[in-house]
Amino acid sequence: MTVEFPLNYDDSELKYAVILAKYNGKYVFVKHKERKTFELPGGHREPGENIAQTAARELYEETGAVKYSMRQICPYKLNNYGMLFYAEITELGELPQSEIERVLLIDEPPHELLAWTYPDVHPKLLMKIESEIKMADLKKFFKKGELIPAIVQDVYSGEVLMLAYMNEESMAKTLETGYTWFWSRSRQELWNKGATSGHVQKVVEIYGDCDDDTLLVKVEQTGAACHTGNRTCFFNRIK
Repeated sequence: MTVEFPLNYDDSELKYAVILAKYNGKYVFVKHKERKTFELPGGHREPGENIAQTAARELYEETGAVKYSMRQICPYKLNNYGMLFYAEITELGELPQSEIERVLLIDEPPHELLAWTYPDVHPKLLMKIESEIKMADLKKFFKKGELIPAIVQDVYSGEVLMLAYMNEESMAKTLETGYTWFWSRSRQELWNKGATSGHVQKVVEIYGDCDDDTLLVKVEQTGAACHTGNRTCFFNRIK
């Protein structure tokens, strides 16, 4: 089942709201009375509601959340259009009478797809929401320009492997895929490191510097990092 994330939509087309919520750092999932699986809070838009009101109502009805902050993330399209939201809950009240049996607070999303009520949909929505949240938080790195230098370091040896540049799109793809993507200044295009050679870089950690204008990307490097075949691009000693 294909989930799309359109850039353009009409508010009248939005039929659903789905919310990724957290409480005290834990993921909030719900269990329907008639199902044994996990799902994200959410549901249908009712007549007279705007989509934010739908999200607020569904969050309360399905989790009992009474105090929270919530932000709209982006639209999605399955058979119909819906809107994704992210909520940070600070107070959970009693669970209202509804089709929801209980609320589950867990450290990580279920790894087994069989644990999800909608295994072809909700995991993809969750990943999209988390990616968008990270990107919103990382926009500060692009206040000084469209590109930011990214120093790539071997996570095990500490060796500096290369330096490349990221724009917002390549950073988003890096976060979504877990592998490094950069912006080529010479070719003026995105490039996925190792896509042709097989010398991919699996991202383990990403750090920002104190001035928010440089990234340190720690990776598991497959093969050589340099196009010359050298392990690192820094092999020309000057002093």
